[in-house]
Amino acid sequence: MTGAPLPFLDELRSCIEARQADGQGLAILLVDCGLIARIDAAWGYNVGDAVRESIIESLRADVLRPDDLVGMMGRDEIACVLAITGDPAVPHLAAEKILRTLKAPLWIGEDEIFTDASVGVVVFPHDGGAADALLQRARSASLDARSDPGRVATWSPARGEQVVQGLVFESRLRSAVMDDALEMSFKPQYDLKLGPIMGAQIGLGWRGSGGTPTGAGISPERAFAAAETAGVVSELVSSILNRSLRNISEFRYSTGLDLNICVSLPARALLQPELPEVVQRALGTWRLRAGRLCLQISGTALLATNALARDTLLELKKVGVRLSINDPQMAITSLRFLATLPFQEILLDVSPAAAADGEKAGRILGALIELAHHLSLDVVAVGVADDDTEGRLKALGCEFMQADFKGPALDSAGFVQRYG
Repeated sequence: MTGAPLPFLDELRSCIEARQADGQGLAILLVDCGLIARIDAAWGYNVGDAVRESIIESLRADVLRPDDLVGMMGRDEIACVLAITGDPAVPHLAAEKILRTLKAPLWIGEDEIFTDASVGVVVFPHDGGAADALLQRARSASLDARSDPGRVATWSPARGEQVVQGLVFESRLRSAVMDDALEMSFKPQYDLKLGPIMGAQIGLGWRGSGGTPTGAGISPERAFAAAETAGVVSELVSSILNRSLRNISEFRYSTGLDLNICVSLPARALLQPELPEVVQRALGTWRLRAGRLCLQISGTALLATNALARDTLLELKKVGVRLSINDPQMAITSLRFLATLPFQEILLDVSPAAAADGEKAGRILGALIELAHHLSLDVVAVGVADDDTEGRLKALGCEFMQADFKGPALDSAGFVQRYG
């Protein structure tokens, strides 16, 4: 079902007109049961219908008043309309009561089933005056409630705009992946011991119609979150790797530089068991030694709790790629655990240390580098701002750096022109 049934919409519009006449408010609580579609798939639509009716009966008996309305918006979505609300706290109290009511088990034969409900809340007239708009905003809030610890969320204009932007971003990303329209930028990395450029970190973007840049500077986390929603994670990884490795091969012939290439991946990309095969296939296509490819992993907290992610990391190690920790949010206490995994280097943001004056900041930076070395990790310093910081890092034994002051990230043509 793609929209609200007309009788319910008519009832809702009549209720809104009554509130406009008496100056009072109403609220719509959109309940996403998170269950009926799965019951349909497991036991059939007749069983799904029976469970849905049971849920509605519970809501009518335990939460709603006689004059309140109930409408089905989809297989899993129930719109509960509080026909009159005077106290602004009432909708939220009702939403919490709905969740408590739906915590009771449902029985299908001898099987005990539980809902996975969330509730989106909108209030008339504060959140809008038209029935269609209020329902749309309630749906948006129910999506937001999925990620809220309390499983209840209210609509806000900012949230509505985020939903629109997220959908547009996801669609553009899908098109960029499918049309092979991803654009890469290359941020040079330098060997602090030997001096010359030794690699490049990939930045991700794409171009829209007419060649206009539309996605420059997007983070891997945002790109992969959108790819998960769109169901194109493997395609995104394959596209990034193939575009990156192709450019590195071109750099080798155009500039004579045999560079490493660094690609950032969020740890949840490791939940794709086919990732090692995708990586190996891309390396074979572009005839690049596995050791030339470095995968920089962020969001590493996942590795402590997810065995599949750890197994995929170990498989990538067998492929021979270099594995790097790229996680500014990582707690120092996590570093010892991460060092038990097949990581070979860690990215260390030195911009805060460089900005801070005094001997204490230098000692902290030195201690971090020493700790990494004790754990057999090379250090790649990022955020290096000037020659003085570069000199300090050399003295502390740091191996590599990314340094904007030596040159910005460039597209492939600009990279060849600068370093050729």
